[in-house]
Amino acid sequence: MIRHFAFTVIAFILGVSLPSRAQTKKKNWQYYFNGGVGYYFPLTAQTSLSESGSVSSFQFQVDYKERLFGRLFFDQYSIAFHTKYMQNGVNTSIEGKVPTTAIGLDLGYIWRLHRFSAYVYAGTGLAVTDIPFLRSGPDADEAYLKSSSRGAMAWRGGLGVNFKINRYFILYLEPQYMSFPVKTQVYNGNLDGVSLQLGFKTPLQ
Repeated sequence: MIRHFAFTVIAFILGVSLPSRAQTKKKNWQYYFNGGVGYYFPLTAQTSLSESGSVSSFQFQVDYKERLFGRLFFDQYSIAFHTKYMQNGVNTSIEGKVPTTAIGLDLGYIWRLHRFSAYVYAGTGLAVTDIPFLRSGPDADEAYLKSSSRGAMAWRGGLGVNFKINRYFILYLEPQYMSFPVKTQVYNGNLDGVSLQLGFKTPLQ
């Protein structure tokens, strides 16, 4: 009787403890949706594209074993420009925005410490930019500002810090460097800049 009771208790303990361990086991794969906004600072010395701007970012991130991660990004930049251009002997002042959409993939590494975590990453993708250009009018002293969409490979990298508010909401602060070639009537070279972004992450499982 006592032996039968002991076996029953042991079986009950194992039946409770095994599911508990399975539930506490960490998942190898974790999925997140990220979104953020930020301020863009140019590093290019060319005065025509040395204005600041804004950036918005949307990402789908996959973490592996809480250390490695990859993320698909869809970022939109709005970079201001101001320049003077000679058209048919007439000095023309040009002001506007250079909208750029960047789509690609980042790969990075995470260091975790309780609620905080730090990470570094590098990535590449396609940057599609609305390039401004001047077109002559019917009169010699007339010119029109037009734009044309062009794509080029973009390279980027950065680092960041996460702060976990709760299991559903994580804040992040991330400085990011990006470079891509731009060719216009007033500038031909790489557009280099740094953006400082503040955003959130939320798990998808």
